[in-house]
This record gives sequence, structure tokens and C-alpha cells, in this order.
Amino acid sequence: MAIVHVGTLTLQVKDIGTRREFVERLIEEIEEQVRKVATRCIEEALEVEVNRLLRRGWYERRRQKRKRRSRARCRQCGSQDPQHFRRDGHYTRYLDTSWGRLRISVPQLECICGGWVQMPFKTLRRRQRIWDDLEGEIRARSGWGMSLRWIKEWVDDRLRSSVGLRTLNRCVREMAELVLPWQDQRVERVPPVVRVDGIWITLMLPTGEVKADRLGRQRPVKRAHKLPVLVAQGVWPASGRQEVVAWVLGRAEDEASWEALLTQMWERGIEPARGLCLLVGDGAAGLEAARRTVYWDVAFQRCVFHKLRNIWRDILLPEGAEGKAARAYRRRFIRSAARIWQAVDETQARRLQRQFCRKWEAEQPTAVATLQRDFDATLTFYRVQTQAAQRGQRWPARQLRTNSPLEREFRTCRRRLRSAVLFHSPAGLAATLHQWIVRRAASRTGALPRQWHLSLERALADAARFS
Repeated sequence: MAIVHVGTLTLQVKDIGTRREFVERLIEEIEEQVRKVATRCIEEALEVEVNRLLRRGWYERRRQKRKRRSRARCRQCGSQDPQHFRRDGHYTRYLDTSWGRLRISVPQLECICGGWVQMPFKTLRRRQRIWDDLEGEIRARSGWGMSLRWIKEWVDDRLRSSVGLRTLNRCVREMAELVLPWQDQRVERVPPVVRVDGIWITLMLPTGEVKADRLGRQRPVKRAHKLPVLVAQGVWPASGRQEVVAWVLGRAEDEASWEALLTQMWERGIEPARGLCLLVGDGAAGLEAARRTVYWDVAFQRCVFHKLRNIWRDILLPEGAEGKAARAYRRRFIRSAARIWQAVDETQARRLQRQFCRKWEAEQPTAVATLQRDFDATLTFYRVQTQAAQRGQRWPARQLRTNSPLEREFRTCRRRLRSAVLFHSPAGLAATLHQWIVRRAASRTGALPRQWHLSLERALADAARFS
């Protein structure tokens, strides 16, 4: 335990002028005192680390003990024995924090050979300019959808100085380091249901050509590409829990890209033997082929939402139906079709489907043909419900028959992606997507808006420790 004494705090604000002027002076005084307290806390924490390394305080003699190794190392003779080290004053450096720019006195160590001792502090990293609290705030604001320029304005206002966009971008892109460990991590609690879908983004990829810019620097030529991000969302129907369990950047919604997503799920331990019962998708040809390769023995549910959307597309409007009348006609037709999947069991659903087809076959042949296509795959959820009931579990149909909840999740992600317009590297895209995943998970667990990024910081520390 590190005990830091910060002393007493005294505010001196002259009670002159209007209330607004008084409050402004009070706020300025509070901010100044907070910076002083933060500076004192960081400096005391650094002194505590030195005392622990040397096992002695200021003006205390060395105790004769056996030779031991420490994290500190002399740059001249290479010694790591703290008995060879002594204090050598302080040097001054500036540190940017969420409270402002602080002027920190960092303790130095000298070896008995006269060399400088490199001390790996836990409080500060070597050559660290932006402290961890401000880095966390930057990543959190990026995860909430703020652009780098907006974040720069906020940071510049806090520091009364200027921070480069490249520095902020580097801080945010550190999140990309978490993607590979996260994708390799085995899922402890396997979801019984997995929804899969894709969201399209714009990514700049190098063409292999090089071009000189205005300053004569050789820059790679990039071209914008529309690529899909394929996402798998795990669902626990009994509790309603939903969580992203896998994602990949594909070249298209083809068999190879879908197979990469399903293979990642399998490698993370999402297997039928561990509880996976149902896959829910939109029926794309690439997904169907990949599913038969990886999850050939898992039941597949054709998304009812996408089926109804395809039926909406194929509705033939009556002559003269325009505007509100056309929309009303489409709504009545779709609501009539949606009642098929609101039946209490599969038998009733098939009966409603036959009645619907007989009623509309002559007037809407294209829409009826779309309904009949792959209709059996849209009723899989009834069998899964029955199997769950036999195990004593009640799984609501709304958790099984469609991946529209994943579509709603994409709404927040689309807002974040559209604010970026396009991404200049896969690393920036990976960092943004991982922030979105962690933020959504934190919002469901009740984490405070300003604390959700703490899990990111802990994960970054663990990744650095085990890399």
C-alpha cells in the first residue's frame, strides 16, 4: 500500500465583483489547487517507489544484506543491486493529465560506479507525456463517437496548449492491440444462440504505388474500398443477455469471409458440444455455404425480419396507389404476412402460410413466391423452443427468429463509423470496433459512462504484460 500525504488545502478568493465573476475566480482557484494536489500525489508516489527499491528513506544508511536484483539497472556497469544505488536529486518534466499540465520533479538514482540508473517507475512510463488518466479519457471520448479534432479541442482547452492529431490517433489506435488477444481468448460461457450479420464500411487500402507529396516525402497511394465487417452476436435467451463474440473484416459477403467468421467462433470455443443450439442469419449464399462447412450440425434460422423485408420489396402496388396510400397498402400486406410467425406452434404457422398464399397468390405472385422460398428455414425456432422447454427452459421467440436486435446494435456502430467517414488503416478500424464492443458490454452491466474504458486500460496492461 502506498500512503501519500497531500497536506492541507486553503482557498483564497476575494469576494469582489458580481456573482459570476466570483464563481469564475473560485473555479480557477479550485483548478489550481487540484493541479497542486495532483502534482504532490504523483511526486510522493514516485518517492515511495524509490524508497521501496532502495529499502531505505532519505538520510538512512544502507543495511548490509545479501545481494539481490531489482527492476532498476545501471546504464554504465549493468548492476541491478539496490545496495549500489544512491539518490541523485531530481529532474523536472511536464506531464499532461485530465487536470491540466503538471510540472513534476522526478527522482534520479546514481550507481556507485558513477553511472546513471534507469528506474522503471510504475507511476510513470519512460518518456510518457500524456498520463494514463488523460489517455483513458481520450479513448473513452473516441469510443463515444467524438472525432479526433473534437478531442483535440477538448484536450487543448484542458492543457492550455496544443496536442497533435498524430499523438491522439496513436493513443486511440493502441486499442487495436487488444483485438488479437480478444479473438484468441476462449469463451467461458457459450451462448446457445448466435446471430450473424454484416455492416459495410469504407477503408483506404494501399494500391502498391508510391507518390511524392508536396514536401517530397514518398507516400503510398491508397484507394477507398467498400468492405463488410461480419459480426457474430451471442444470445442467452433465458436471461436476455446479448454480447458480440466474434468479428472479422471480409473482402465481401462471400463464402471465404463468412467461413473466417465461423472459424473464429469455433476457435473461441463456441461449439455444439458446449451448448450452441442455433445460428440466425439472413440467408446469404456465402453464409449458407460456410455454415455447411463449419457448423453443419447446428440448426439454422432464416431471419424473419429479412424475409419480411424481401417481401416488402416484391409487393406489386395497385394502379393509382401512390404516397400514403401505397405505404398503407404495403403495411397491411406485411402485417398480414407477419402473423404467420406469431403462431403458437409450427403446425399453426404452416396453416396460416397456406391460407396467406391462397389469398394473395393471384394478386401478388412475386411476393408470395418470395415468402415460399426457404420458408421451412424460417420455422426452425419452433423446434429449438420445444427442445429448450424439454430441458425446463423458456426461450422467447423474439430472441430466436430474427437478427433484428443485431441490426439495432449496428445503429450505434453506424453512427460512429459514419462520423469517421472512412478509415485509413485496418488498425484504426479495429480500435474503433473494439471500443464499440466494450462500450456496449459496459452499458449493459451498468458501468458509468466515464468508467467503461477502465476495462480497456486493464486489458491493455495485461496485453503488454504477457506479450
